[in-house]
Amino acid sequence: MTRIDTPRGAYADHMMPERHSDSARLPNFVVAGILKGGTTSLNFSLKQHPQIYMCPLKEPRYFAYEADNPDHVQGRGLHFPIKTWEQYVALFAGADGQPVVGEVSPHYMISPIAPQGIHDRLPNVRLLFSLRQPVKRAYSVYWHQVRLGNENRPVEEALGEREYAVTHGLYAHWLRNWYALFAPEQIKVVLFDDWQNNPLGTYADICRFLAIDDAFVPNMTVRNKGGAMKNARLGRLYERLKKHPLRHALDPLVPQRVRSALVKTHDQNLQEPPPMPPALQQRLNAFYREDIAELEQMIQRDLSAWRS
Repeated sequence: MTRIDTPRGAYADHMMPERHSDSARLPNFVVAGILKGGTTSLNFSLKQHPQIYMCPLKEPRYFAYEADNPDHVQGRGLHFPIKTWEQYVALFAGADGQPVVGEVSPHYMISPIAPQGIHDRLPNVRLLFSLRQPVKRAYSVYWHQVRLGNENRPVEEALGEREYAVTHGLYAHWLRNWYALFAPEQIKVVLFDDWQNNPLGTYADICRFLAIDDAFVPNMTVRNKGGAMKNARLGRLYERLKKHPLRHALDPLVPQRVRSALVKTHDQNLQEPPPMPPALQQRLNAFYREDIAELEQMIQRDLSAWRS
């Protein structure tokens, strides 16, 4: 598989190393992938830990922003809320002595510039990737885009082998760039299966990776549930509100009970998507087979369950 090189042999000017105040707290932990891999629930559980300060803005995406090509990561509709180093540093001003300071931006994993940018700015950072069986993940991404109103093609067409939803599931392909820059002990890969089968054990394992108390027990409520919408119009409205640029500024003004009611209404509007067409599943299983074999060697995990 072709190696992904950083564009033009460098990264955007806004990521060039620059001095910052010694008192500035910068992340020493980044959840870098992957979209629809359980990162929202991971962020929710991590920010409960008293020894972790999580960025109040989920998905700042700073290291994936390329000023002269802002749509290069994900295509349509991707918002980059943080575009300067000063803005990024300011996100962590609230850190108050916690030994771990982190952020979650799942698009970093598949960004051609994020690995080098993070390495230059945060060379000692610890990186966490949460991965999901790629065929199931691609199908989940498809229905997510349908909910957003961004996708109306038949699923067989939308999940073609050149589509973002499919190519982003070539995990070994993307992780090569990270392992080329960071020491193995700085990288941890967890599987969506681990979260489903042993959530507390997986959480404790991540705490040990971060060298913090592994006895803390968080609320493990699943966040950002996937599925098809019973009421498509209501679903699109909810997703637009969630992605609105002013959402994070307005959140403090909206009572928690109102926000909880909106989430509950959304979840009640979800239903299981129809089964994946067998021919599509077979095609995608074949497409990912080689990459899964490479990933097994890379992370030293048995992924035989991912092949069917």
